[in-house]
Amino acid sequence: MSLWQNFSETFRRDSPKYQALFLPEYRIDVDYDTTPINAGEAYCRLWLVEMRLARDVDWFRERYPVVHAAIRFNHGGQLVTIPYLAEPGHLQKLSKDNLNKVIQCNYPLTPLFPYNDGLVELQAGLFSMVNSDPIGKFIKTMGRFSELLPVPELSTVVNLAEPVYRGIEDLIGAGEGLLELGYQQTFSAAGGGGDNDLKPGYFVAILAEEDQINPDNLCVTNDSLKVGSPGKTKVFVRDGKPLEGYSYMLFRIEKRAAQDWESLTQIKELVYQAQDAVFKGEYKKVKAILFPAIKAKIFRSPDLTKADRRNMVLKIRDHLREIGLQGVTVQKRSLYSIMQRPLPVFDAETEVELAALETLF
Repeated sequence: MSLWQNFSETFRRDSPKYQALFLPEYRIDVDYDTTPINAGEAYCRLWLVEMRLARDVDWFRERYPVVHAAIRFNHGGQLVTIPYLAEPGHLQKLSKDNLNKVIQCNYPLTPLFPYNDGLVELQAGLFSMVNSDPIGKFIKTMGRFSELLPVPELSTVVNLAEPVYRGIEDLIGAGEGLLELGYQQTFSAAGGGGDNDLKPGYFVAILAEEDQINPDNLCVTNDSLKVGSPGKTKVFVRDGKPLEGYSYMLFRIEKRAAQDWESLTQIKELVYQAQDAVFKGEYKKVKAILFPAIKAKIFRSPDLTKADRRNMVLKIRDHLREIGLQGVTVQKRSLYSIMQRPLPVFDAETEVELAALETLF
């Protein structure tokens, strides 16, 4: 049985009943684009925005809170799982004397990754662990390792994911971890016909029975879950109060139209080399060696959407041609700057070449 299946079975078997809700956009204090995400067109990032520990566990005296999350998605044709663990420093403001307090997290559970196809699956659990020095040190170590994973160029660290995931599983076993609140959800591309489209917004898992909380009163202000006046107006911004007495985890899906271009270090370095070669008058070298290498690197990159692979090739080619025709040495442009250029017009031959690259890679 895989690690993902192990945790799924734990969640199904041990998690108490909880309410799960994707909050409608009119219950959020800020406006944002709520359009579901189409495969191959945008980038996503998942956040743990906030959590609360209620006084239903003997926290910090006998048990210690640990938040574990794992996100699974298709990355460059491979199914990858990115684990996360909140180490003690993230919960250091809590003690047995100030429980039932909100913990403002805003921790990225994933890097900004391209959603190109398939499903995006989330597991998140609030575990209580035996309170001991060895377990505390183990938690801190695994938390630090998990923080290495949500980096912009995920392909450079993806091989660390499984060892970290296995370490978290070992930790929960060694610490006699008890699942206090477990949440699982699977998101799919827009247009699937269900209620689980991958789209920007906030969703929450609350350790409560269905009749204990009216979901119409839930809202988010300043990245914090509140209970306020129901309806589609923004009255809740003024009268919203914290949701007290329940443990919960508040998440957010972020959508971006563009990648963090400067984080794509391998592509960026090749583009710098090509610009230097053009400045030296070595345009033939650029056409014969460097630009083909750039194209191959772009179409192999799992950190780009399908649409951006084409656009990046076209914009870089247009920029190199432009500085080559100018025949003068100018300051090198950053990859970010190049990607702000308008998309150039291209002919049928270029279209055939791009289609061939998509098939090849």
